[in-house]
Amino acid sequence: MRRTRIHPAAATAWALFLLAFVLVPRLVPDEAGVRAALERLGAFGPAAFVLAEAVQVVIVPIPGQPLEIPGGYLFGLVPGIVLGSLGAIAGSILAFAIGRRYGRPWVESRIDASARERFDAWLGRGHRAEWAVFWLMLVPAFPRDPLCYLAGLTRLSAGRFALIAVIGRPVGLAPWVALGAGGVAAGLRLQIVLAAAVGIVWLLHLVVGRIRPARAARGLSPSPIPSNGDPNA
Repeated sequence: MRRTRIHPAAATAWALFLLAFVLVPRLVPDEAGVRAALERLGAFGPAAFVLAEAVQVVIVPIPGQPLEIPGGYLFGLVPGIVLGSLGAIAGSILAFAIGRRYGRPWVESRIDASARERFDAWLGRGHRAEWAVFWLMLVPAFPRDPLCYLAGLTRLSAGRFALIAVIGRPVGLAPWVALGAGGVAAGLRLQIVLAAAVGIVWLLHLVVGRIRPARAARGLSPSPIPSNGDPNA
């Protein structure tokens, strides 16, 4: 069985974050007290949260929800989304670069076969790499962290992937942060709103995809010949 080696910096980040999350609430159990304690720590609390979020993206088996839910409780909705997004985006770009650097054999040895097959199926249906990565990053059922490694195997440029991560990562983690910041109802409401927004964008994409070929076909069709038989009339 393959063992995953954890970098000392990653282990330190996790230890510091868990220390702040477990011990501080016990000392000051109410939310206002927890935030006051984090403010006294200065940049340590937010920095540890950002670093831990980035690390969990790079180390694929670690899920993000155990970080994102307490992040909403500790920092609030908007700061939690901003901090979590910074870490997730940085980790996504790093995972993309690692996948591109070490290639398919290395990625396939570490990514679950079902995720690889689903990604390849999207590409096999004719989707361009950027669209496949973009939509899969928005789909809740698809694992986003392995997706970053798989994206590195495509012809997708690093700049376009970074743009996709900037858009997709906040959408993916926002409901979990909302769950910690405002409870189950807030998390569900945000999830519904984001799902509806993604659905509208997807419908617009389908409509535009149908309109463009139709217009192109009409533009390429030959002009009707006048009844007098002279094409130059």
